[in-house]
Amino acid sequence: MVADTPRRALIIGAGPGGLTAAIALSRVGIETLLFERAPELGQVGAGLGVQSNALRALMKIGVGDRLMDAGTELRNQEIYDSGGRLLLQLPQGEVADAFGTPAISLLRADVQLALVGALDDGVLQMGAECIRVEQDPDGVTAHFADGRTERGAVLIGADGGRSVVRKHVYGDADRPPRYSGVTIWRSVVQLDGVLPDDTARGYLGTGQTFVMFPVGRQRIYWGIGKREPEGGTNPTQGLHQLLHDHLREFPEMAHQVVTATPEPEIIRTDIYDRDPEETWVKGRVALLGDAAHMTTPFVGQGAGISMEDGVRLSKELALTDGLRDQRMLAHALEAYEQARMDRCAKVVLSSRRRGKVLFWRNRELRAVRNAGMRCIPASARHSMLASSIDYEV
Repeated sequence: MVADTPRRALIIGAGPGGLTAAIALSRVGIETLLFERAPELGQVGAGLGVQSNALRALMKIGVGDRLMDAGTELRNQEIYDSGGRLLLQLPQGEVADAFGTPAISLLRADVQLALVGALDDGVLQMGAECIRVEQDPDGVTAHFADGRTERGAVLIGADGGRSVVRKHVYGDADRPPRYSGVTIWRSVVQLDGVLPDDTARGYLGTGQTFVMFPVGRQRIYWGIGKREPEGGTNPTQGLHQLLHDHLREFPEMAHQVVTATPEPEIIRTDIYDRDPEETWVKGRVALLGDAAHMTTPFVGQGAGISMEDGVRLSKELALTDGLRDQRMLAHALEAYEQARMDRCAKVVLSSRRRGKVLFWRNRELRAVRNAGMRCIPASARHSMLASSIDYEV
């Protein structure tokens, strides 16, 4: 490696995966710079579930307690039909107890703040929009919109589903995201007495769903999912009325939380994923999180598997003598890819399948689905949850 190439890692994107990677790399003695294009952290209306598997990964780098302090422990998941009849109750807390770490829910902004607090000064650089990546035998260079450049021994693309770094890895062979057919309206509202503090609830209607879960301090995250054409927009006026129309078949509780939310705070998002890829690595550049395995939110593991990525990546790069050993660097990125691809592909495809079932419109199919949920025995309910969190980084 030539003398002008710093032995450091560059990470593009300060979401949960990028932040976790930056912390984990510092724990193994690797200098890191983390770049985020947004001028400040935080996203209104974004709630996250962090399952037991992700918290166990964060415990290994000493930051799991930070999230637990910021979040709300979930002990129950309840699924109802649109008329309010209970279909399925899942023992979230009981299963998490068996693995030694809880499942929690919190705002995405609270996840970011908790993780940022574990970074060394100067690591996170806001307002830094990466527009291009190039590499050579000795290092990799990130180019930013303001004209600056940064150079390192390795670069990690954690910049989301519309990743700039991804374009470097795949070039013209990159495929666009796949629209799931579902649009979600979502927000966070301060409201008491609507939902138990330890419970997430979902309601299944005709081609649409309503979900809500606590995110601390009497706040409730809620989301309406509905089969819609891609690329739609909200009306300039009357958004509440539109959503109430969508919720005609749902309980009054759903209408209550929508009414209590100011219209400007309601976010509309089309939901996408990508087919699993055959590689995440090109030379000294590797992908992480949604940049590598963009997934829908229907199994609640999107943020969790991104954080797992960050911990596993640091475990492999720890064997590179502080990024000095070029042969081991290539081996470490390959080992990271091999360790994570099957796990993440299973989550992506499982979430895709579940999304199809949750948003069925056909009356007969919905009746069979709902009857099947009511008949699931306790042992199977336990296994359903355990199968997705029974994973060690």
